[in-house]
Amino acid sequence: MKDLDLTLDYMENARFNYIYGPIIAHLESPFTTTELLCLSMIYHKFALENGPRAKFITRTQLSNVLELFFHVSDRDINVSIVQRISQDHECTDPKFSSDRHCSLQSFIRLFSIYFSKDLEKQMNFVFSIYDTTDRGYLDRDQVVRFVRKFFDGDDEDELHELRGDMVEMIFSKIDIDKDLLISIEEYSDCVRKQPMMMEFLGKVFPSQSQIDAVRLCVNNF
Repeated sequence: MKDLDLTLDYMENARFNYIYGPIIAHLESPFTTTELLCLSMIYHKFALENGPRAKFITRTQLSNVLELFFHVSDRDINVSIVQRISQDHECTDPKFSSDRHCSLQSFIRLFSIYFSKDLEKQMNFVFSIYDTTDRGYLDRDQVVRFVRKFFDGDDEDELHELRGDMVEMIFSKIDIDKDLLISIEEYSDCVRKQPMMMEFLGKVFPSQSQIDAVRLCVNNF
């Protein structure tokens, strides 16, 4: 690959090609080769902030990308996304740790999910972010934890009532079999009928205007 970034010297461009070229060549993604190269160079620039020989970005950097690029500011949701995205069982580099790093493959996967128009893919991702216990369903305690942040004020009795009403409304709408658990199937069925319910426990996806802004930056990188 030719030099992609004139702010990097010849050796650094060569290092980029050596480290990331084979990964890019085997990545399966909806992006064009040019878009993949641009996203990979952005990743590389972040990695260089960790040292001249660094090959990975940190989970903290990924969290900052979510907050600054995509405006995912809810701390619990941000942490859950970082946890999900950073898991890369295919990365065999001995210096990689999913507890500390986010690989290039995972970084690209985040963008592919965010840029996707596939409702099934979007639903599965959102539910996985809410389902922090990996049980395949949401119980009342999990829903309450998210709903608690929807209301703020000084009157605790009123807040308790508002939160309780919200939780009851959610379960009455989504919990079809009334077992006090929201399964992925029940959630998906509800969202297919009412797409606006997809992020019912908090924002996971950026807005379309934010997606468009990031796409423009990537294409002009």
